[in-house]
Amino acid sequence: MNQTWPAQWFDLPLAVFDLETTGFDPQTCQIIEIGIVQFFQGKVTQVFDWLIDPECQIPEEVVKLTHISQEDVDGQPKLRELVPSILAAFEGHGIVAYNISFDRPFLTHKLKELGYEWPAENPTIDPLIFATHFYPRERNKLGMVAERLGISLEGAHRACNDAEATGKVLYAFRDRLPADLETLLILQAQWERENQQRFAWKNKDGASEKNEFITQSETPKGLTNAFAYGNEPDPLRALYATVPNAAPRKT
Repeated sequence: MNQTWPAQWFDLPLAVFDLETTGFDPQTCQIIEIGIVQFFQGKVTQVFDWLIDPECQIPEEVVKLTHISQEDVDGQPKLRELVPSILAAFEGHGIVAYNISFDRPFLTHKLKELGYEWPAENPTIDPLIFATHFYPRERNKLGMVAERLGISLEGAHRACNDAEATGKVLYAFRDRLPADLETLLILQAQWERENQQRFAWKNKDGASEKNEFITQSETPKGLTNAFAYGNEPDPLRALYATVPNAAPRKT
C-alpha cells in the first residue's frame, strides 16, 4: 500500500522505538524488551512497552545493565505473538531510533525469521547522525546528548525511557534542521556518510597532522557498534561500564 507522507517532517507522526536485547548479534541473541513511543508534533500520543520472553537465559551483564531479570520475562509473550502489534504501531509513522544502524537490522532479522518484513516504505530518522554532526568533538551517547539539551533520561537502558528521550532529542534539533521531510532525509544520508568518513579518517594507522589534536575521549559516537563503543572491544562491557552504580528502576 502506497503511503503519502507530509511535506514537513514536523507534521509526520513518529514511532520512536528502542530494543533491549540479550546481546549484539541478531543471529544468536534475542529481544527482551521493545518500547515504541508515538509522537505527533512534539507531543507523546501513545506508548507501547512490551517485555518479551526470549526463550533463553539472559546474561548477567544484561540484567545488570537493563535491570530486566529472568523472572521479568519468563511467561511474557514471545516475539512472534507481538509482531502484528509492533508493525501496527509503525504503520503510518516515520520510524525513529537512536543509532538505528543497530536496532533496525536487529529487528529486521527477527521479523524475517518470523516471515515478516521491515516496513521499508516508512521514512527512518536517526537523531544520532545529527548529534554527531552538531557535536563532532563530543561523546554522543543518548544520555549525554539528552543532558546537553536539558532532556531528562530517567530509567536509562529501558526501552520506553530511551525511546521517549530519543524523540525529544530529535524535536530539540528542529530549529537546526530543514523543515522539508525529503530534504531532511537527503541531509541525513549525507551527514551519515560524512560522519563515517571522519571516523575512518581519524582512526587510520598513524595520526596525521590534521587529526592528532582529536583525543580518544573526544571520539564521537558513531554509526556502527565499533564506532559507538570506542576502545572497548566488547560493546556490552562498554555499556555496562558507563553505569556501574545504577540503581534498579522502581516498579
